[in-house]
Formats: sequence, structure tokens, C-alpha cells
Amino acid sequence: SVNKLDMLHSGALTKAASGKVVRKPKSTGTDGLAGKIVCSGGMPLIFVGTEVAPWSKTGGLGDVLGGLPPALAARGHRVMTIAPRYDQYKDGWDTCVLIQIRVGDQIETVRYFHCYKR
Repeated sequence: SVNKLDMLHSGALTKAASGKVVRKPKSTGTDGLAGKIVCSGGMPLIFVGTEVAPWSKTGGLGDVLGGLPPALAARGHRVMTIAPRYDQYKDGWDTCVLIQIRVGDQIETVRYFHCYKR
């Protein structure tokens, strides 16, 4: 039997006479883009993690957040990475933006710093 996920992967949705949702297979045109998501101009992407190489790295997460965002930016996406500031970094500057957030039953003040990398 075909489940709903299989129907979603098989083509465009149409309603059958019985009222059930059925998928029609898409015809693959000459562009070869059937079933693919295409973004013109790139997507805005935000990565949030506890470590980012080369500033803070203890394992694989730091490597991923140090390498993946620049690779996606090179492909035309607008990328931002957010991580805690554990130390004084020479290339990070204070944006003078302060916000207060609730963490459990406490209010914490957060200061934003910025580092622009190409």
C-alpha cells in the first residue's frame, strides 16, 4: 500500500473522484529540475552553535560550523553564524546591542559582537 509520504514524493497533488489525495508523476522536462528546489539569489541561513572553528573548537561541531557556512556563502547564500563569545577575539567588535532574555527564572543580559569574514 502507498502511504502519504510516498504520494508526496511521486508527483503533483490532485484530487481523485473518491476525494482521496493522489499524486500524479511529474514529467521531467529538458531542464532536469523536476522535483528539485531551486533558489535564485541564495537563501538566508543562520547557524547557531556552541563552538565555531577557529575561535572555539573542542570537536566536530566546531569544524562543521567553521567550514559549512563559508562554503554555502561561496555558493551565493547569505550566511550568519551565532555562537557564544568565550574570549576576547581580535577580529570581533562590539555592536553596542544589548538585550535581556529570560533563562528559566532569571533575566540574562546578552551583548552582541560581530566578525565579518569573507
